[in-house]
Amino acid sequence: MAEISSNNAAKGKHKRKVLSTRVDLTPMVDLGFLLITFFIITTTLSQQHAMKLNLPVDGSPTTTAVSKTVTLILKDNNSVDYYNGNEVDKVATISFKDNGLRNMLMNKKKAIKQSCGSDTGTTVIIKPTSLSTYNNVVAALNEMPVNNIRKYVLTDLTKEEVKLHPEYQ
Repeated sequence: MAEISSNNAAKGKHKRKVLSTRVDLTPMVDLGFLLITFFIITTTLSQQHAMKLNLPVDGSPTTTAVSKTVTLILKDNNSVDYYNGNEVDKVATISFKDNGLRNMLMNKKKAIKQSCGSDTGTTVIIKPTSLSTYNNVVAALNEMPVNNIRKYVLTDLTKEEVKLHPEYQ
C-alpha cells in the first residue's frame, strides 16, 4: 500500500509542506512467488518418446527363411521399394500415404501364414537410401510393432541392389 507522510520543515518564515509517497512492494513479491510456484507445479515437462529396440545377443548370426523375408528400400517422396526374399530384380513400389506400407506388411504376413502355417518368423529388412528422410525411417520402424513383426533389421544397401538400381545411391 502507498503511504503518504508529511514533512514539516520550518525554514525561516516559510513553512513548506512536502508530501512523499512510499510504495510497499512486499505483496507484489509474494504474488510473484505464488505465480512462479503455481506454474512450476502445473507445468508438465516434455516426456521422451522412445521406441524400445530389441537388440540381438552376441554370438553366432541367426538365419531367416527366404520365404518369410521382405526387404524395404526407403526412397524420396515418401515412396518405398520392396521385394520378397532375395528377388532383388522383382521390385515393387508403394507409398507411406494411405497406409500403403502397413497394408503391404499385413498382406505379406497373411501370405506367410497361409503358406507356412504361422507368421512368427516374418523378418523385415529396412534399407534407407541417401534420398530417404529421417521421418520415413521412423515411420517404417513404427510399423513393425503395429504389425506385430518381431524381427526387423535396419541396414545399408548391398552392392547388388545398387548395381541393379543405380537410383538408390
